[in-house]
Amino acid sequence: MSDSKARELLKVAGAESRRLERHLLVAAALRKILTSDPIVVGGTAEEYWTADEYHETDLDICVPLTRGDEAALRRFGFRKRGRHWSLYLASSIVAVEFPDSRIDGDESRTVEPRIGPGRPRIIGLDDLYLDRLRQATMSTHEGVEFHSALAVVAAAYDEIDWRYVRNRLRTIANDDPTVGESMKRVDSRIRRRVRRALSEPS
Repeated sequence: MSDSKARELLKVAGAESRRLERHLLVAAALRKILTSDPIVVGGTAEEYWTADEYHETDLDICVPLTRGDEAALRRFGFRKRGRHWSLYLASSIVAVEFPDSRIDGDESRTVEPRIGPGRPRIIGLDDLYLDRLRQATMSTHEGVEFHSALAVVAAAYDEIDWRYVRNRLRTIANDDPTVGESMKRVDSRIRRRVRRALSEPS
């Protein structure tokens, strides 16, 4: 852990007016504060990969939190309320949630972009899509989750490793046939829609 570096990153985050950059700077600071390496998921990760402003404002982080980590968060000004840890910066509040101890995917596919003086760690594009795809199966209509998965594919169709996605879907279907087959159906619908849009003359 590096207290001075973490405080520097949080100070820069406090002066950052753009939400995505502010969230990623806080995530970079968390890498200096926590004992395990945190990975950005959720809406912030989607906003990073699609360059499209997400509708939620929470910063979702996957990392196992120890009691020592919680004490460190409090020492740096984070306050817990329910599931969220809130950090009051100069002109904004960043609400951080820790939904899982690790990502459901390949941690070697994460990326660490340079954001100002920090490097947050963000879930890989392919695993982000699979996460959005899984969530899209929880509804019978094309809700927010479906459109999130659609946004990821529309923004980065040529960058997604479709072989990896197919292999992961096959593994998921073997482990949980109901979820896996549902994910395959939604995946086919999303890719057909995006391919059709990409083939239409502008």
